[in-house]
This record gives sequence, structure tokens and C-alpha cells, in this order.
Amino acid sequence: MDISDATFVVTDTETTGSKAETNRVIEIGAVKMRGTDKVDEFQQLINPQRSIPSRITQLTGITTGMVFDAPTIDDVLPDYLDFLGDAVFVAHNVSFDERFINAELERLGRSPLENETLCTVRLARRLLPGLNSKGLTRLAQFYGIDVNGRHRALGDAEATAICLKRFVNQLDFEHQIDALDEMLAFQHRRYQKVREVPSHIKKLRENVLPDVPDAPGVYFFRSSGGKLLYVGKAKSLTDRVRSYFNAVESHSAKTRKMVQKVRSVDWETTPTELEALLLESRLIKKKKPSYNRAQRYYRRRPFIRLDVSKRFPTVSWERSLADDGAEYYGPLRNSDQADLVVELIGRFFALRECDDDRLAQGERCLYADMDRCTAPCETDDADRYAEVVDDVRDFLTGRDEEVLIQLRDRMQRASDQLDFEKAAQYRDWYRQLERMLEKQERVAAPVVQHNAALIHPHEEKVDVLFVRFGQFVESVQIERPVSDAVVEDLADPVARIFDPDDERPSELSRRQVDEIRLLSHWMYAKRRTLRKVPWETNVTPQAFVGAIRREIASAEPAAS
Repeated sequence: MDISDATFVVTDTETTGSKAETNRVIEIGAVKMRGTDKVDEFQQLINPQRSIPSRITQLTGITTGMVFDAPTIDDVLPDYLDFLGDAVFVAHNVSFDERFINAELERLGRSPLENETLCTVRLARRLLPGLNSKGLTRLAQFYGIDVNGRHRALGDAEATAICLKRFVNQLDFEHQIDALDEMLAFQHRRYQKVREVPSHIKKLRENVLPDVPDAPGVYFFRSSGGKLLYVGKAKSLTDRVRSYFNAVESHSAKTRKMVQKVRSVDWETTPTELEALLLESRLIKKKKPSYNRAQRYYRRRPFIRLDVSKRFPTVSWERSLADDGAEYYGPLRNSDQADLVVELIGRFFALRECDDDRLAQGERCLYADMDRCTAPCETDDADRYAEVVDDVRDFLTGRDEEVLIQLRDRMQRASDQLDFEKAAQYRDWYRQLERMLEKQERVAAPVVQHNAALIHPHEEKVDVLFVRFGQFVESVQIERPVSDAVVEDLADPVARIFDPDDERPSELSRRQVDEIRLLSHWMYAKRRTLRKVPWETNVTPQAFVGAIRREIASAEPAAS
């Protein structure tokens, strides 16, 4: 599972003392995160049925009077467990909070927590070995976190959640860790002392860093001989580049080794973050810098192929895109995911799986007997079959959740029948499909027929990004507050890019396919703030500009 798809519940407990065997929980605060996004929170004072020691009151501000009318742990804990679910249990010094929760569970005659655990203290020790203290106060100071309600459960949980977000970004950037299991294993790695910062870095801090612009773009690290070491992208070049040289002691061994070789830094700005992402990908694959090993080559991601050129369409998956009359959806993560989608379409929509020769024979096959095919060889009902194809389209674009509903029902039935193996299979299918459809919903059209204006709002401007035939073409920046002049800014690119007479490419290069993948992933990452205005061939340029103008006016700024 990707970290971005995982659910974390960052928890903090306030207690009457340090020993779980003899002391009680007086407050639980928790923040629920999906990946690095906060989605919910939990906070509750608890009556420990005893007085609160003065030292605890001095530390937390919680008095005996404050908890006098609060519910007891036997009322609060079930609500917290429902909030926790099967999420990863996260805490700063997780053994402390887990020990207290389990002690309270034991007093209630319940089983201990079985959730995966993640300790942000352990992560801090490995990611920030040069930091003199790994306590939450020091981390908040190091990251510039304004802690609201320090030493109260929810305040500490929120500060820990922000630290977790920073750690996730650092794990991805410095260690190429984006999977949950790798992250959980990382917290137990051995760690070593950090070396001293080389003196030449001081020169870079003094002579280069002040000139780095606060703009999106791509930066280049070079050695003393001018050799390109690393290419990176950034939403803010100044923030990203400074992070390498202003906190060297916090880097991984690999990153420190690279930074020690850097003698010059240069950059290229781009209008938008997306363009920085695409430019980075092109440059890495072209120049193959030594420290960009993971992104040097194009990955051949699979696409679902709905062959509508046939009277009775079929579904399969392919790694290449072509103008062959078929519709392509994706990209998907890997061939296993593609196999799953094709399998589910066969199970729930019953499109034919036979070849054209077998269809022409008009003989019923085993798939029809298994209710995995509508048997067009017998019925010859193209209109009814077309309705099923429309249902498949809705499924592939995330607009129809019927398959999810049926999977959930089948999982429940299998569980009720004590067929836990089958229930587990349906559960795994459900989770994979749910994540895939959430991504697909951001591109509600076959990829080579994806034509739209994407609205990405910021505090002081709005980025309008134009997508034609599934590929990013160009962008326009609209300053806030939005004026009527925006119509003039948009008129020319809209008329030029969205010409109804343009023909989509007959074949896409590996670079183009890779950039379709990057666009899809970027849209998914920005899904909470990104808006989309689809374009159709029957829409006039004036009407399309008007639709974009209205969407810009209602768009909220993206969160920092």
C-alpha cells in the first residue's frame, strides 16, 4: 500500500502519571490522516475517578474539576476505537500511549490493540540524527510548528501529525520510500552519528542561496567539474534548495554524500508546479544524473483498452496507446492492477471474452454458461450490449460505484458464511478498486479523449492548465482578484488549443505516455483543490472561456 493511500491515527494521551499499571488516562486527542491530509479529529476529557496530581495539572492545565463531569474511560474508549478502526496507530513515543490504551482495555476486559504502530520519535532519530533532542517541543521548534495547546492531547497530536507529514516527505525525497510497509520497517533501522558539514557548503549558503527565486521550477546540482549530479523539481525553488544546505545534519547518508559533492547550483523557473514536474522528468531521462537513478527511464504503465471499434466491444489492457479506434483508460500502477480490472469487468459486466472468429461461429461458450458473458453470439442484440459498454465506461471513469457496492455485499455474505478466505479476497479487491476509481474520477474520459481546462487556485493567483488529448499543453496565470480581463487572457489559448478540427495523434511516444501518467498522478495529488472544466467539440470558444471564468471565480485557494 502506498503511504498516500494509508490511514494514520495520530494519538496523544494525557495521564495521571507515567506508569500505566497504576495511573489512568485523563484525555485522548487524535488526528486522522489519509496519507498526509488531515481528514478528522477526536478529543475527549476523561474522568479517571481519582484526583489529578498537582504536577500533572501544572504540566497540562487539566484540573480535577475539569474532568469531574467528564465521561469515564468505559464510555470514551469504544468511541476512540471506532475512530481508530484499522488505521496505523501513530504517536510520539508510541510505546507510552499504546501501553496506556492497552492497560485501559485490559481493565475493561477487552483485547489489546492489534493495529500497526508507528513511532515518530524513532523516525526523528533516523531522519534527524543531528538534532540535539527528538522531543516534540524541539521538533516543533525545528520545523517552525506553532503548537496550539501544548501538553494537551489534541494539540500534541496535531503537532505530531505535522511532524509525520514532514517525515513522509523526507522519506520520499531522501530515501525513495513511498510504501507503507517500507516506512514501518524504516523506523527500526540502525542509525549512526552524523558527520560535520563540509566548509564549502558555507560558500553556497552565502553566495547562492540568497539568489534562488521563490517560484516553481527545476534545480541542478553540479560537482566541481560541472558534472550534473542531481535534477529536482520544486513548488518553491528557494524552500527546496535551502533544505539541502540549511539542515545538512538531518539528511540521509546518501543525500549527505551528494551534498558534499555539490559545488554549484543553478535553476530554471516554470510557470506552474506541474510544468516543473514534467520538465524534471524530461531532463532526468535525457541527462541521466547519477543521483536520479529511480527516474532515469520511462516506465511502461498499463492502460485498460476498451475496443469500441468492434460491433461487440471487448476489454483488455495494453502498455501502449494508439489511435486504433479503441478507448484507453488509466494509467494503472502495474499489470496486477490491470489484470484485476479486466477480471472485475468480466465478472460484473459480462463483456465477451471470445475472439472475433469464435463470435462469428455463433456458438455459446463456457463464459456464457458461467454468466460471464451476455452471449451476443446468440442474441445479436447490439443495442443491449451498447448499454453494458456504457456501464463499463462509467465504471472506468469512477462515476459508477455499483461494482464496489457488490464487492462489499459479497464480502459480507462470505464472512457471514464463515468463508473468510473468500471474504479476504473480496476485501483486497475492494480496497484496490476503491483507490483506483478515486484516481480515475479525476480524469472522467478516455485518456486520449481527455480535453479540459484544469483550475489550480493559489492565494494570489490561479493557474489554468490546458489538457488536450490527455496531455498538458500550456498554462495561463490569472492574478487575484479576478477581473473581467481574464476573458482576454484565455481567449487566444482556448481558440488555439481546442480546435475541433485537430486530429488526435495516431500514436503516442513513450515520453508522451509517461507524461500522461505524471499528469494523472499530479491531478490525484491535487484532487482536493483542483477543478476541471471539460471541453466538447460542440462547445464554442466563447462558451468554454465563460465556463472557465465562472470556475475561477468560485475556486478556493490551495492549502499550503
